[in-house]
Amino acid sequence: MKKPEFALNAVFAKVRCLYGNRLTDKNYSELLNMRSVNEIAEYLKTKTAYSEIFEGLNTAGELHRARLEELLSNKTYNDLERVIRFQKYAGSDLYEYFIIKFDTVQLMNAMSSIQSGSSDYLFTFPVFYNERSKLDLYRLAQAKSYEALLKTAENTIYYDTLRSAVSKYRLTNNLTDVQSEFRNFTDREFIKLAAGKKKNTLSNKDELGSLYRTMKDIHLIKVLYRMIRFYVSGETSKNIAEPTLTGFTRRQFEELTNARTFDSLGEAVSKTYLSGAVSGKNGEEVFRSADGYLYKVLKNAVSRSNDPDTVMFAYFHLCDFEVKNIIHIIEGVRYGLPPSEIKPMLNGVSLSQ
Repeated sequence: MKKPEFALNAVFAKVRCLYGNRLTDKNYSELLNMRSVNEIAEYLKTKTAYSEIFEGLNTAGELHRARLEELLSNKTYNDLERVIRFQKYAGSDLYEYFIIKFDTVQLMNAMSSIQSGSSDYLFTFPVFYNERSKLDLYRLAQAKSYEALLKTAENTIYYDTLRSAVSKYRLTNNLTDVQSEFRNFTDREFIKLAAGKKKNTLSNKDELGSLYRTMKDIHLIKVLYRMIRFYVSGETSKNIAEPTLTGFTRRQFEELTNARTFDSLGEAVSKTYLSGAVSGKNGEEVFRSADGYLYKVLKNAVSRSNDPDTVMFAYFHLCDFEVKNIIHIIEGVRYGLPPSEIKPMLNGVSLSQ
């Protein structure tokens, strides 16, 4: 069935309109010169497209950083709400990927909270997510044991993956061991949403599939660098399951996960399609080059792709970059860092001086 032309055009128009409202270099320059979290909040409220998330909030009173970060994330879901009705008309349910991804994050957070014995984990979600989550969020917030957590996922698409993840987590007490379980689960769900429920993979020539593979491969490299940096055992990296969707060959994946030093991991990366795109002498440099490269890939997809799903998918991941940029600024301002030390942490920002 041919997708309605008006719906396809509407997706492009809406996403690119939202993209046009992103923070400018001038906005970033002014934010960098703020002196407090409250000043940043007031600026975002009065001078940017983030204004709507501050409705009813007194930015003159004391504003906690965590509360501000929560509000910033809500903007992404508000934007998603504006796009999905057109995407549905175009015959796509790809927006569900973001709900599934957020659900799995909450399940992992709940596992961590139960394992640590913490009882103060707060589940606060935007209305958009509350209305569409496949989980009973109230029961999830009340779960104080793995058994109770598994009960919350009964009769949902998450149950089998969660059960396997809980078994691993009980043995290792390490979230890294179970993240690959959820990663491959979200990959499989992505394929269903992007290619159709009867397919189990996406062609290497598929534009959206290629973008997704690049995103996940860069994320994997960052995870491996982080594990080396914090001296996570070699056995843990060996337990990372081979990705469902990846641009790496099986041999390349094995070399990456077998690396035990920054140098050996860098050498393994140099043998992949990301050679040159992801590089650096230490973890921090690698993270910056990886994020910088991914930002350019996403920006190019929004600007040049003729596929509405690809444009939508890339835009909402660019939103994550923007929110992270603002959070970096908030952190820098809180700790009194000069703009010159905060700027290198920002992606997609071209600032003179």
